[in-house]
Parts: sequence; C-alpha cells; structure tokens
Amino acid sequence: MRTFIIKANKARTSPDFKLSDLPGTSGRIDVLCRFLNSAFLLSHGFRKNVRVWLLLYGPPNPPKAIRFEGPQLKVRLNPDERSTAKLIMKALKAGEGLKEPGKEVEVYPGLYVSNRTFEDVIRLTLKNSRLYYLHEEGKPIERVSFGGNVAFVLGDHEGLSREDEAFLEGIAEKVSVGKKSYLASHVVAYVNIFLDSIPLP
Repeated sequence: MRTFIIKANKARTSPDFKLSDLPGTSGRIDVLCRFLNSAFLLSHGFRKNVRVWLLLYGPPNPPKAIRFEGPQLKVRLNPDERSTAKLIMKALKAGEGLKEPGKEVEVYPGLYVSNRTFEDVIRLTLKNSRLYYLHEEGKPIERVSFGGNVAFVLGDHEGLSREDEAFLEGIAEKVSVGKKSYLASHVVAYVNIFLDSIPLP
C-alpha cells in the first residue's frame, strides 16, 4: 500500500466555499483536488493500492482529516477539480457534528472524515508503513531502498511548519524528487511513476 499525506494549512474546514471559485474561496482546496487526481488516476484506470489523507487546517473548525481508501473507494474520481471538490465538500458536511478526535464518519465506501490531527495521522500511519518526508533537501529518491508499505508526507503550496518538521524528525526519512520546489500534484505523480518502475514486495 502507498499512503500519501498532505497538510493544507489554509484549506476551509466547512463546506461553505464556492465550486465556481475554488482558489479564491476554499483556502486552495483546488491544490488538494489536483493532488488526489495525481495520486489515484491513470490514463485509463484507477490505482487501488493507494491511500490519501487530506489534512485541512483552515478556518473555521480545524483540523479535519479526510481519508480516501483506494481498495474500498466506490465513488468515481474524475480529472476535473469541480467534481473532486464536491466530494471534499460532502465529507466536510458529514463531519460537521464530529466531536471525538478519533471517530471517523464514512461518507461513502472508502471515503471517511474525522477530526484527527496531523500528529494523529502520522502516528497511525507509522503502525504499518515506513514514513518518508518529501522535501527538496532530502536524499535523492533514486538512492532510497523501498519495500513493503510506504507512506509519504508533504505540505501544500506553503509547505510544512517548523513544528511539523520537528515532529517528523527521527521518524521520517527525508527524500527528494529534485532540488527545486515542485507542485504537490507533480511530486505525487513522480513518486507513483518511480514506484511503478521498481519491484516492491
């Protein structure tokens, strides 16, 4: 299983944004839509071996964690951002009444929402996956030996905070796909393509 975790520092945590103006009203949920598409979609197919965590930390009720579970996902992901944003909107709507941090609500088969924090999700992921932090200053991905379940964490267009990076210190290996700062959607696409090219147990 491949897990991708992205923290979106300003993404809205209520379903009150406009689908007709995602960049201007949603705290850049459009970035998350492109990220999801790059994580799951093939030209004529869908990756079943992928899990994605979207961690939304914008107003008014952070945090919100939305989990897309590839093997069980029944809703259709389309290349357009609007339909993907509708799924995020429905997940946020379903999570409005949540109080307990660890409780998840199933929005659709394979799509869940909770109030889990960045730290909660990282700890949960570490139970069965090797964790990597995607960063320009990391070890070149070509020199990393991957095996078994792998998980990758990265920030949105603003990156992770110093506090987040301090939390990852010692528990996530820093890995780089290049020395430049690339779009999150491009990074996850590159990682998928790279992992496709090597044999994994």
